[in-house]
Amino acid sequence: MKASPFRFGKVVTGEYFVNRKDEIKRIQSNIGSNINTILISPRRWGKSSLMQQIAQKTADRRNRFAFIDFYNIRTEEEFYNVYARQVLKASLTKTEEFLNAGKNFFRSIIPQIAFSIDPAHDLAIRFNWDEIKKSKKEIIDLPENIAKKKNIHLIVCIDEFQNIARLNNYFHIEEDLRACWQQHKHVAYCLYGSKRHMMLDIFNQESRPFYRFGDLIMLDKIKKKNWISFIIKAFSITGKIVTPEMAEKIVDFAGNHPDYIQQLCHHVWSLTEHKVNENAIQNAIDLVLSSNSILYQETCEGLSSTQLNLLRAVASNESRFTSHLVMNQYGLGTPRNVFKNKLMLESKEIIDFHAENSYFVDPFFEYWFKKIFMK
Repeated sequence: MKASPFRFGKVVTGEYFVNRKDEIKRIQSNIGSNINTILISPRRWGKSSLMQQIAQKTADRRNRFAFIDFYNIRTEEEFYNVYARQVLKASLTKTEEFLNAGKNFFRSIIPQIAFSIDPAHDLAIRFNWDEIKKSKKEIIDLPENIAKKKNIHLIVCIDEFQNIARLNNYFHIEEDLRACWQQHKHVAYCLYGSKRHMMLDIFNQESRPFYRFGDLIMLDKIKKKNWISFIIKAFSITGKIVTPEMAEKIVDFAGNHPDYIQQLCHHVWSLTEHKVNENAIQNAIDLVLSSNSILYQETCEGLSSTQLNLLRAVASNESRFTSHLVMNQYGLGTPRNVFKNKLMLESKEIIDFHAENSYFVDPFFEYWFKKIFMK
């Protein structure tokens, strides 16, 4: 039985990765010039896949990539432990280097290091929090110190970086990180996140420590023509046929959303014996909606009536949400209600409000919402 040529719900690289040639070239240029990169796009648009793809193309004996995910980090102590562990895993390769890491790269802090036969993949490191609080700079400077001593170039990639704002005293943490990182000459930092307004607050506000920290990239959708050619080729190599018209229908319905396109294509591929038809696409759409309907119901149950009404207004392509006509027609309450609800819907990553434009982050949720609430 042949395996599906599509992947979703996980990091995608290699043959499953689609285009992004311009972004790869730009970020590789930044890395080579030791320029920091800030990358912003909604969740599941492929930021993590993009950085992993760049690592596959760029990593060698000199260029090492350390990946850190801020998604589940809740405390400053946890961040420094994860930060140090991932930097050590990325830069040290021999058991002897791990055994000597304490004396070679730390002065005031004594790390507790434990590892299995393969330290690069099973490394546990802990620090005494009282020691960290006295010598945070030693942890923050760890990538630079290791890179200088080993004559390598480190690229530290931190996903969902906006979650730094969840930590206590986050502003001072940002100050500490920026003060050290801006001095590093052997390390490039790639900081990316999905909550646009929070990321822009961090990197575009003059009052914040990370103001103009690096090259800021707003990740666009992959062009439709690239998706169409990828889909046709993927079907073809497994002995199945999809016409450009059918491939375009898939891309359009999924709203050019990378994860959903891969998911929808997987179901269409599974439902097709030889050549894709309209019926296979509709059945695949129903499968995706069915698998997500409970999540969509829970999302709506957690919203107030005015928030649901604001979703109706967005779904109806309204833009002047604080005009008397729109507020009265959709029951949005006062301008203050509209402002608060916009922030809430953005924080929940349901709607992205950008200038005069607003859109559903999840195209399948939009389709489901219109079907249930816009009859």
